[in-house]
Amino acid sequence: MKIQVLNIWISIVMIIGFSACENTDYLKYDLEQKDGVFLNYTEESDSMFYNFGFYEITEKTIEVPVNLIGMPRGYDREFSLSVSNERYADESAVAATEDYYEIPQKVLLKADSISAMVPVKLIRHPDLENVRAIITFNIEATEDLDVKGHAEFTITFDDKTPEEPNWWTAFDMGEFTKFKGQLFYRYFWEMEQNQKSIYDAIVKRWGKFLDIEPNNWGDNPLFVYYISFNKYVKLRMWEYSEAHPELELNIQKPTI
Repeated sequence: MKIQVLNIWISIVMIIGFSACENTDYLKYDLEQKDGVFLNYTEESDSMFYNFGFYEITEKTIEVPVNLIGMPRGYDREFSLSVSNERYADESAVAATEDYYEIPQKVLLKADSISAMVPVKLIRHPDLENVRAIITFNIEATEDLDVKGHAEFTITFDDKTPEEPNWWTAFDMGEFTKFKGQLFYRYFWEMEQNQKSIYDAIVKRWGKFLDIEPNNWGDNPLFVYYISFNKYVKLRMWEYSEAHPELELNIQKPTI
């Protein structure tokens, strides 16, 4: 009897479900309309800041995602880009000149793709040590694609010296400079290759830049991992300093 009642209830639910399906007006995508693209960002997160900082690089390519709204096609399509760097330039950030960046005029949306990346190459120009620059670009419609949604993105960038880290020890590494910071991180990041377990433990706790607080006093990573930093980072900084006395880095030989 219980089985019969259960079967009846199942049948009733199925009938209701089928009826609901028959009476539903589904939204359909109009295959005749022109497909479009939009920036994969909201208006609250349509910008970013980049500082070359401690990376020993001459350029950095930022890839900004763009999404398709419509149907993927079996052939390549293009959308255009326009630049309006003056739009948000002010006393805090100058409009980026062509010496500071490279950006294509058009970007390819490859066949059968639903997204593409806009590559913006930032160039580490000497001017950026003293000024902050800003790039603003928009995606533009072409014969292939319309713009449907948010279309503007802004990148602010510079090469100014980052703030001195909380954990910096001036008594043995001397006065903090960007170059010394680059040396420090060069040898610290190389620990990932030759001392991976220690490196992973440090990064898990303090991050790649040792900037997860607390990171000073008793929580100073250079004190917690005193021997490792002395042996694999500070010693190599001192050796570099000895090999380049003309730089006057004032780095002391650590105790191992």
